[in-house]
Amino acid sequence: MKVGLRASMVMLLLLVLGGCAAAPQVAVDYDPQADFAGMRTYYLLDPVATGPVTPLEIKRARQAVEGILQNRYRAVDNTDDADFLVQVQFQAVEKVAVYEDSFGLYGGYHYWGFGWRSPVEVRQYRQDTLVVDILSPESSPLWRGSMPSSAGRYQDPAQRQQRLREEAALLLNRFPPAY
Repeated sequence: MKVGLRASMVMLLLLVLGGCAAAPQVAVDYDPQADFAGMRTYYLLDPVATGPVTPLEIKRARQAVEGILQNRYRAVDNTDDADFLVQVQFQAVEKVAVYEDSFGLYGGYHYWGFGWRSPVEVRQYRQDTLVVDILSPESSPLWRGSMPSSAGRYQDPAQRQQRLREEAALLLNRFPPAY
């Protein structure tokens, strides 16, 4: 009886925790007039970094996107031979989050008496975004995919690279658009 109760509790806990996991938000926009059917070759433009991004981070992002593209398309040496151009962007923004802890209370003695207030927590963090732009050979925008990146959470460079590969795959699985 105890084993069955434990198994039920473990299953309930797994279901609750699994419900908390959210799929990453992939945002896609494209030109509905564009013909994506004939795209076979690409040229990878120089990557763009915005905000406090290190050269190694942008290099990893470029390698991740290039690895996914090479599985589906053929890379060419110049823009004249390409069916489409690809530009990788890695954006970072420093942010501040302020939280009010409604469960804890601080008390203090002031000139006018004793009072209570909720404690406030301030946390600085960096929000990273991976963006992939697909352009026509004339540099006209055709498709854009973006998503928040969690690669910076990992200390190990190999883990960061692996996470960027996963994120690039999520983005490029939405290219070309199904319409």
